[in-house]
Amino acid sequence: MKNSLIIFKKEIKEVLKNKNIWLPILIITVMFSIVMPLIITFASGSILEDEDTAKFISKVFGQVDNPEKVFIGFIIKQFLLFLLMIPAMVPSLIAPASVLMEKENNTLEPLLGTPIKTRELLFGKSLTAMVPAFAISTINFLILTLVVDVVLYIKMGYAPLPTVEWLIVAFILSPILSFLLTMVSIIVSSKSTDIRSAQGIGSVIIFPIYLLIGLQVAGFFLINITYLLLGCLGFLILCPILLRIAVRVFDRENILTKWKMKA
Repeated sequence: MKNSLIIFKKEIKEVLKNKNIWLPILIITVMFSIVMPLIITFASGSILEDEDTAKFISKVFGQVDNPEKVFIGFIIKQFLLFLLMIPAMVPSLIAPASVLMEKENNTLEPLLGTPIKTRELLFGKSLTAMVPAFAISTINFLILTLVVDVVLYIKMGYAPLPTVEWLIVAFILSPILSFLLTMVSIIVSSKSTDIRSAQGIGSVIIFPIYLLIGLQVAGFFLINITYLLLGCLGFLILCPILLRIAVRVFDRENILTKWKMKA
């Protein structure tokens, strides 16, 4: 654990200086935590005047006393899913760079030549990706809560966040997803010679998120506490499996003796 923390402290300083990592995260933060919630909450009344939207509410929720409140609750669930892009994106940007840039700079070989265990090395690098991901995700969820609650309290006299679903997504699902994507990114970068291709793994997780949102909009199902807890359990089971795969794939001998970066 001590060796892992040393690696984490060393690499987190470099991560904090990397603008290529923080710019896309800043864009997502502004879009999905501030701009879109403001637009939707302010314009919810006008949106419900659309005939298709009214039919959708009736189809999914049946007859309700307050369609606007139900509609806003539905939209909030979509924002929670959108914000899962942060714990998906951050590890996929940081973890591959952590491995491949060290290979390029020839600084990984001396590290691998020390007695440090592979698990300790990977855990240190995973902390470098997971800690910023969890911190940024939490900040985004708090910003979303503040924006939505302030606007809706002024407009409708109530503050809908946080909910139990919010807590599950922010503090259980988000860190689990960060760990999984970190392990996947390390596995890919261990076999890759190109940082961009290794970082592209983050885009893969975005499609299932869009799919979930699309299925909800189509009225096939609605995310609830049960679905979220089942998802957390399923992902949690995958964590030790991916960790073992990452340890096996991260071939120290190959990196030390055979692996060469492409020119």
